Amino acid sequence: MKWFYAQGQQQIGPVEDQEFERLIGIGVIRPETLVWSEGMANWQNLASVRKPAAPPPTPAAVITEPAQAPSPQPQYAQPSAQASQPMWQPAAPIYGSPMPGVRYGGFWIRFLARVLDGVILFVAGLILRLPFGLALGLGPGFGRGRFGPGMFGPAMFGMFGASILLNIAIGVAYEAFFVSTRGATPGKMALGLKIIQANGAPVPVGLAVGRYFAQWISGAILMIGYIIAGFDSEKRALHDHICGTRVIHTGN
Repeated sequence: MKWFYAQGQQQIGPVEDQEFERLIGIGVIRPETLVWSEGMANWQNLASVRKPAAPPPTPAAVITEPAQAPSPQPQYAQPSAQASQPMWQPAAPIYGSPMPGVRYGGFWIRFLARVLDGVILFVAGLILRLPFGLALGLGPGFGRGRFGPGMFGPAMFGMFGASILLNIAIGVAYEAFFVSTRGATPGKMALGLKIIQANGAPVPVGLAVGRYFAQWISGAILMIGYIIAGFDSEKRALHDHICGTRVIHTGN
């Protein structure tokens, strides 16, 4: 009979009966240790499936040879996925573990989704920047009235700085709201994509904000951070690696 036993969050085995008894004898497998063997419906602690062995009778003759200390025990590796036995699962999915049946979003569909998001952000930014331009005198008649030609430089610099800050604010709000509440930006939703964490959980608002700024790193290195998604086994861009996220197809 082959036995399996739990050690921490690992499943060890299979071990034969003789080795199983030896591990019990030296205290590696204790009464509270969860064990499983063929024919058992669920994992149970050792005390539920094995009664403690009776102590051996006291020998009549005096032992003249010194008892040998038990040899150090080898460390058993976690069994491979090909072994035909039930797997010991922790309470929550392991971070970074592969998710069977998931189809990851490839480079080109993600690129198209980014283009759609860029168009939406451009239009939104254009609408929101218009009042700033009018307030700075950059609308019709610019250069006349209280904003003379000498104010062209300061006005333009002010408009430029305000535009950058406004674009960042719009981008952060856009990414944080849609990713944390809908699981994807409108561009990704239009193409049937969704952003999740490595364990399949949705992305919280804090991580969504961090992922937005991590995309700056992907773009700052000559867009290489985006390009690596085309070669990664899970189609992860650099910002996905940094934040532990995945982009998947919702219609798997």
